[in-house]
Amino acid sequence: MKKILFFSIIALGAVMVSCNKPAQATEEKAEITKPASQEISAIRTANDLAKYGYEVASASALIEAANILAGIPTQDLGVEPKEGEETENEIAKTQEKSFCPKALLAAAKEFAYDDEVLLGMIAKVETKLAAQAETKLAAQAEGIRGAVGGPKYAYGRVNARSYTYYYCQFWANEIAEVAVSGDGDTDLDLYVYDENGNLIDSDTDYSDDCYVSFVPAWTGTFAIKIVNRGGVYNNYVIVTN
Repeated sequence: MKKILFFSIIALGAVMVSCNKPAQATEEKAEITKPASQEISAIRTANDLAKYGYEVASASALIEAANILAGIPTQDLGVEPKEGEETENEIAKTQEKSFCPKALLAAAKEFAYDDEVLLGMIAKVETKLAAQAETKLAAQAEGIRGAVGGPKYAYGRVNARSYTYYYCQFWANEIAEVAVSGDGDTDLDLYVYDENGNLIDSDTDYSDDCYVSFVPAWTGTFAIKIVNRGGVYNNYVIVTN
């Protein structure tokens, strides 16, 4: 009988403790499981090809990367990034890498060594790039989700151990995507803040390929922060859906 009474007291105490636990102030944010859009996935694939092309001096890899980028209807972010401070004693780079399609094709020409087949492939992509301006109208027409005005991109550079800010408007109640892909030389981290300075999402792994997706509660301007954790500058491309 004493044992029964003893365990009953313990059980009652446990119930009282659980009832006195403070309630959480906010509910946990539901995780967005929707995969990246086709445009974002294609751009990330192109950058992987570009990194490989620069690494092994492959003209064909750089040409295909430029070809993929030339087929994606995006428009310039249209804003100058807010740069962080320059870092002293920055380590010199051994190779300059840029993911702009024109820069990719220029590097491909150097690696082609007058190969007529490769030069012909480059010429076709250059023609495709020249016509890309017309496809940007389609991107603007479809701008009813993600970034206001349609998918956007920008090419930039973030100094060693510094940061860069972009500002972009996103529609309310629609999935917004931001992807950043660097040149492979340092670790980049990505943060998105709302107009009140609240952190909305981040990608802080140990690579320079970053991706976040979120659903804004209202249509407004969001701050996108790219942080360079390494000792050299990093050339990157930033893309929104």
